[in-house]
Amino acid sequence: MKTNWKKIASTVVISSALLTSGYSVLAAEAPAPVQTTAKYKLDQSLQVEIKSLLNERTSDGTRIGAVIRMINNGTKITRVPEYELRVKTNDGIEYTLQPSATNARSIQPKSQVELSYLSLIDRKDAFSISKLSWVDVDLYTYPKKETWKLTVPVAGMVWSGSHETIKDPALIKKWGESFQIQSVHSPLTYTPVSLTKDFNNQDPVTVVKLLVDNPGKFRETVPAFSIEGITDKKVFSAQRAEQGDIVLEPGEKRYIHYAIATEQDTVLKSLNIVTLEQFVPSAQQGQTTPVSYSVGRVSILLPDGANSIDEHAVPYKLNDPIVFDPLNDLIHPDVDVSLVELTMHENDGVGYKTAIGKFKLTNKSDRPLPVPLFQAELASPDGYSYSGSRQVTSTQTLMPNLSHIVSYSFTVPSSETGEHLTLRLQDNRSAAPYKSTIAALNVAAQEPDTGTNLLHFYPFDVKVNYWTLNAFANFVPSVSYSYKLKLDLEITQQEKVVVDQDFSKIKFEIVDSMGRAIGEETLSFTTNLNGHRKLTSGETIIDFTGLRTEQLESPLTVNVYETIQTPSGEAKRLVTTFKR
Repeated sequence: MKTNWKKIASTVVISSALLTSGYSVLAAEAPAPVQTTAKYKLDQSLQVEIKSLLNERTSDGTRIGAVIRMINNGTKITRVPEYELRVKTNDGIEYTLQPSATNARSIQPKSQVELSYLSLIDRKDAFSISKLSWVDVDLYTYPKKETWKLTVPVAGMVWSGSHETIKDPALIKKWGESFQIQSVHSPLTYTPVSLTKDFNNQDPVTVVKLLVDNPGKFRETVPAFSIEGITDKKVFSAQRAEQGDIVLEPGEKRYIHYAIATEQDTVLKSLNIVTLEQFVPSAQQGQTTPVSYSVGRVSILLPDGANSIDEHAVPYKLNDPIVFDPLNDLIHPDVDVSLVELTMHENDGVGYKTAIGKFKLTNKSDRPLPVPLFQAELASPDGYSYSGSRQVTSTQTLMPNLSHIVSYSFTVPSSETGEHLTLRLQDNRSAAPYKSTIAALNVAAQEPDTGTNLLHFYPFDVKVNYWTLNAFANFVPSVSYSYKLKLDLEITQQEKVVVDQDFSKIKFEIVDSMGRAIGEETLSFTTNLNGHRKLTSGETIIDFTGLRTEQLESPLTVNVYETIQTPSGEAKRLVTTFKR
């Protein structure tokens, strides 16, 4: 073996001298796992590059793997040489790796192939790998002849599995820093944008949103890579939400999303960007089931205790057009979305409040456009989030140069004051079944109209000139009392804002001295197909049909609500009260 090692040393010196100009040579102590940019000359036309090296302990022993890029610099198709690929450990032991059954047999001119190798070693103790060698073995001579073609040092390049920590500072990024995955030979850059909690059915997931940028001059496909969520004790794997190939044109940017299935109380410390490798054993190796493993490429540090990291919320003024993420494809550029009302009402006796947000959708174009189906979410300063329930509406199209109103209701705790809220508008289509934030706004609930004679039901303003609540005695078949509310109203509507039969309703509710609702009637602002009478300017009489009491009730209160229908039922806000 002494003579052989002299040959190895000589081979390293010669091959290093013959490297193609422009490529860096790996030093004896390679910088970090998987940052493999050095190319080594194997013969007159072939070069090799180490993409991945694995030394992972499993329940069955130790798995040693390698993925090698072999490059044909010649002008003719070249056969992949049948060299053995061997690793040498720090304690001087050599292991020969088995080739994958799917390895290419030849390489086209001026192109490259990836070759996968793997062996399972029945060894439980820890060891490291120091060298990787290509050996030409002539089995037709006795004793067999071995010719050492190339040996390279690989200390520091080996990935030891998901428990491994990336130590190279160049491969450790803070949250929000951009990075590239050098091992995949792609110019694409990635920037972590948000990390949010979500659910897949009842199972908690952490959704990571990455911004992908193609700064190059050619179309690029997002390579196959994944993300691992790291805690102090566990590693959680992710699945990309987008299906199929993602192709970016030169200069294009877009988002991709990864869902990390976690546990209910999981707090992630960091994320590992990993590439996936596969090895297919041959029948001679005793099995044909493919073996997959991941190799860490970049580590992303998370702020301490960060259960979520959302896009920065910006101050917002009611009625202003909302500025959406320019990369979103949910809101058409010719559609303005404005928040026109955000109100909060405490529901007596049920232990929670209802917040209602009303949005104006304006079609600025001269052609019909689809109504954008965004999601809405309110978040309190202490980190709690409340999903909005969209009003049921049959309108699917925004007419040219007109506005339409859509409302959302939010169920929030009674302790919520409505101050310093964050309103997130979300796309639940692009990364389905998960949501992606496309705008985040700092908002606060408005003060209620209670006690005034001008009531706001955007786009309607209702001025109450006067009201009376009268009781009428009935003597057949026995003495009872019924009640009628007489109103004199002035109703005005904002120009170019249209509503349909699904728009909010106005509900009048009679409450007795004990605080019990004893009758109600609902009217509509539009001609309604569900039987509700339309509210009009002038004198209006509301007869509380079906409300009869054996005794004359006094005092009585009339609560006036705005109500909307959502998939989860009726949501309402208290607008004002009339007390008799």
